[in-house]
Amino acid sequence: MVVRIHDLSWERVPDAFPENFRRYARTFARRSVKRAVRVIAVSESTAHDLQELYGVPPEKIRVVPNGVHPDTRPPGPREPIVLSVGIREPRKRIGALVEGHALYWANAPADPPPCRLIVVGGPGGDEERIRAAAGPGCELRGFVRREELLDLYRRATLLAYPSSYEGFGLPVVEAMAHGCPVLCARNSSLIEIGGRSAIFLDDVTPEGSATALTEALADREALVARGQAGREEAARYSWPASATATRDVYRQALRR
Repeated sequence: MVVRIHDLSWERVPDAFPENFRRYARTFARRSVKRAVRVIAVSESTAHDLQELYGVPPEKIRVVPNGVHPDTRPPGPREPIVLSVGIREPRKRIGALVEGHALYWANAPADPPPCRLIVVGGPGGDEERIRAAAGPGCELRGFVRREELLDLYRRATLLAYPSSYEGFGLPVVEAMAHGCPVLCARNSSLIEIGGRSAIFLDDVTPEGSATALTEALADREALVARGQAGREEAARYSWPASATATRDVYRQALRR
């Protein structure tokens, strides 16, 4: 058996999950990785978690990142938009971002124009807090079609991703692949995936988020340069490469 592990979020941020789910996930995942001939982790961060939390031997783990479809269109103009992508649950910390954006919006200078916040993603446990904090500069869209999401990546000035834990962080790579610069929390796989092009957020309180937004959005030309660097970094993550590496893991398991 080969098992692919995307994250161990129930172990790293247990307060974000019901106790019954944590018990089920822990039991199922531990048994699965113990029985498996090979364990695929989608990031070095997840591989580290598997070794530290479940005692999986490193020689049993293979890191095979997820991929992203490249954007082959030439870069277009960026609009004054900060984009947030993710389900509105406490682990994603979108509530603090919305509250921080409200502070930024209230105090932003007129030039350059302040960036409104567009929140994309389904409802979750933080829904009430987010709706209460969403002011005139914030738009809650819920789920959107894929083409609409890709269009937002192409148009947005910045992706803000303050999640408390990610096994991979697909929206970060998707944004980078479309030349959208990224502001993300400094934790888990986000450090690894964000690489040298991301702006890292250490203080994810509303006040800290407001400060980070103000500083990042003050220099739009620097953000464009970060977006180009992110596009180059995202080229490391492709679905063909992920498929080939996954196939190789299965071949290793079969030979064993």
